[in-house]
Amino acid sequence: MLLASLYFSAAGSPAMRDRLAGEDLSRFYAYDKTIPLNPVEELVGDEGVCKIFKVYFNSVNNERVPALVSIPSGQGKHPCVVFLHGYGGSKEDILSFASLVAAEGYAVISIDAVFHGERRKEGKALYSPNLEESRNGIIQTIIDLRRAVDYLETREEIDVEKIGYVGGSMGGILGAIFIGVEPRIRAAALLVAGGNMSLMIMRSQHPAIPAIRKYLEEQNMTYKELQEKLDPVDPLNFIGKFAPRPVVFHLGKYDRIVPAEAGEQLYKAAGEPKQVYWYDSGHDLPLELVASRILDFMDRELKGVFFTSHEARFWAARYGLPILAAGLAASVLAYTILGSKHSKRSKPTTVS
Repeated sequence: MLLASLYFSAAGSPAMRDRLAGEDLSRFYAYDKTIPLNPVEELVGDEGVCKIFKVYFNSVNNERVPALVSIPSGQGKHPCVVFLHGYGGSKEDILSFASLVAAEGYAVISIDAVFHGERRKEGKALYSPNLEESRNGIIQTIIDLRRAVDYLETREEIDVEKIGYVGGSMGGILGAIFIGVEPRIRAAALLVAGGNMSLMIMRSQHPAIPAIRKYLEEQNMTYKELQEKLDPVDPLNFIGKFAPRPVVFHLGKYDRIVPAEAGEQLYKAAGEPKQVYWYDSGHDLPLELVASRILDFMDRELKGVFFTSHEARFWAARYGLPILAAGLAASVLAYTILGSKHSKRSKPTTVS
């Protein structure tokens, strides 16, 4: 156990990352952009503030990717958020917040990951003892996300210079790879995400993981061998490539599904500018507060809004108007400081 712990620390170390620096793992996510998308679109909902379309488009390996796209009402081009659900979720997860973000002027696109939603297959899982199949499924899903951005470029309602990413849990883990290999993403928010695959597999209390640990024991596979096999899908090897674009992390101090240590390693591996919010929670974050902070972040990074107020309004609604005045004053001070820090390329900000 001591040797394993030492290895987990080494797997997330600069030395380990330097070992892989000469190996271009991004090649696993390269694809032919000339493959026709052949999209099929169907209007499936009109929420007033937005219209929701179901879309199917082509990806690599003859995959047909199902997606939902929410387009805000009104004229002009809109910034857009690419979203990936967590383990066991689906593209329909965006339906609970599509109207909210549309009211703020954002479009959203969400796909079904491999073995999820419409792509579910009996007896198949993305977290599986079949390590080769799992690795291939992760690679496929990330290329599918890249194809989703290709699709966005065909929509005249989308401002392709203002595309962000949001993903939580599995969506945060895979998203950390996606944003590292996809140059068209301008800003990203990763929720309860982590890096260091061998660490997550050994320590996670996710219900799908014990079967993988049992397989490793049966095969007498070491965690070093496991890590080498999963290096092409380890977020630690990609998150640094997202710099100098901004990324924000929302992590639970007591998370045992995506262990907090894995989240900390991922944050440390990210380049500047970056920020992390640590919450007094496990894997379930206080989503209203998180959403307000993400909206403020996207407003600043995609829309160029200097003074944002979503978080201030959250605290005002919870504690009353006196807090609003203090929150607004603090926001002005914080953004003034952050603006200065960005210009000086200073150390990251850690906020609870």
